[in-house]
Amino acid sequence: MSNFQPKYIKPAKQDVEFIRKTINEKDSDILIAEIDNGTVGFLLIQELITPSYKCLVEHKYAFITDIIVGTKYQNQGIGSALLLEAKKWAENRNLDYLELNVLSENIGAITLYEKQGFKDVRHTMRYEFSLKRHKEH
Repeated sequence: MSNFQPKYIKPAKQDVEFIRKTINEKDSDILIAEIDNGTVGFLLIQELITPSYKCLVEHKYAFITDIIVGTKYQNQGIGSALLLEAKKWAENRNLDYLELNVLSENIGAITLYEKQGFKDVRHTMRYEFSLKRHKEH
């Protein structure tokens, strides 16, 4: 992700403790794609409930925290297979919908999600002040 927004996202290793917690929680899971007994991709998913704001209709839904496919294995249907399993995971739990976030610059991922039936439902807008000003503080 850092290659899409290097001003805001820096390269980092996966948070092993977060992944461990995800695996152990009853309302979350990790789906793994393997080829020849080697992991080539994974998807982290969790069951959530909409915030309890008076203006929101309460929904139980699945949220994809992370979906990663090794560069060498991209464009081979692995991401689609992981998303299909995520849909099944959510449907088996009788959840209302499946949601994820994607950077606007990640055209490949957006194309994949749209092919899988995902719809754009919200935009995050940002007004940038001088980054130089923030570095001085």
